[in-house]
Amino acid sequence: MNQDLLMVLECATVHYQPIVDLDTGAIAGFEALLRTVDADGDAGSIGPVIEQIESDPVLLDRLMRRLLGMISRDAVPLFERYPGFYVSVNVPPAILGARTALGEPAMRGMLSDFDLEPYLGRLVCEITERQALSAQGRAALELARQVGIRLAVDDVGTGHSGIAQMLGLTIDVLKLDRSQVVLLTTDVTAERLVRGIIVLASMIRARVVAEGVESAAQAFFLQAAGVDYGQGWFWSPALPAAELPKVFEAGFPNWRRDLVARLNEAR
Repeated sequence: MNQDLLMVLECATVHYQPIVDLDTGAIAGFEALLRTVDADGDAGSIGPVIEQIESDPVLLDRLMRRLLGMISRDAVPLFERYPGFYVSVNVPPAILGARTALGEPAMRGMLSDFDLEPYLGRLVCEITERQALSAQGRAALELARQVGIRLAVDDVGTGHSGIAQMLGLTIDVLKLDRSQVVLLTTDVTAERLVRGIIVLASMIRARVVAEGVESAAQAFFLQAAGVDYGQGWFWSPALPAAELPKVFEAGFPNWRRDLVARLNEAR
């Protein structure tokens, strides 16, 4: 086992990026994002080392336990206080589809260890489109359904298998990738792809989340096109857990009205 990576996981923290209801501006949920912490206490992305971690079963298990443990600590009190919102977390198929020696879903044991089983309806596990359409991914999705986990497919439309194959999956949320969102209002093909994914979502009765929203133009397009939720720096970066109650109380109910007012003032 890589001891340096083990130390990275032991010191890691979780930040939460708000997911905003585009119609009401209310907080629909948060995406839990694992962050490394350096010697000065500054948080950074775990992206540079995630492939190494996911290739080691022991480190991957530690990663998920660290993540679920912090979600249990941070989110469960908020579940009791604020009904309706959910927490979304990336879960590799190797974990989502793993079984114990007795044949039970390993994920069920993890959720039980951190007292998260009563809140399965408030948790959403994400895997990418590429992973979801693989044989391992499909088996993982089926097993997760047995546990009662809600499921999201990330990066929809960026894979090579074609979104038509998504019709064979039972999922709750489709997530638009930032690479698609950033092209909205400037690329007709991107706009058509997004509209196609929205139609697909309605066919399988899934919600649509657009991540990486950074501009007013993108937000307005997505809301008008029928996307349910938005996520990105346009509203908020990922935040430490201590800041979440303040975000809940405020929300973003007037994001469209305030934006129109600012645009009118600038004319």
